[in-house]
Amino acid sequence: MAKILLVDDDPQVRAVLLGFLQIGGHEVLEAGNGLQASKILEKQLPDLVITDIVMPESDGFELIMSSNRKDQPIKIIAITGGSPNLAQQTLLTIAQKMPINKVLSKPVTCEELLAAVQDVLNSPENNRHAQTNLNA
Repeated sequence: MAKILLVDDDPQVRAVLLGFLQIGGHEVLEAGNGLQASKILEKQLPDLVITDIVMPESDGFELIMSSNRKDQPIKIIAITGGSPNLAQQTLLTIAQKMPINKVLSKPVTCEELLAAVQDVLNSPENNRHAQTNLNA
């Protein structure tokens, strides 16, 4: 069981992903945007951060870069479904170049999420250029 910080501005999406992670036996902390997540990271160091990319106040890219500056790098999975201004593929391409472990596209299934979590948690490296799982 891992401690995971789940960051998504959509309460319904966050609830679904939370349920998936709990099915996998993980302890989950929640945040609605990158700013809230940064405050949690000041107090706690989870085993993994799963973050949406497009969010108000402070997006996933800002969270990824701010958490990358900390003494202990954090394992990160970024998830996106796109935005009105940027296509999903564009965001996925940008995310792949960031210091994260894996990128997933929304919608994500329980099996895909839990497999990605296991892959990242079992990886000996913390931050690296991401592998991408794209849904058809």
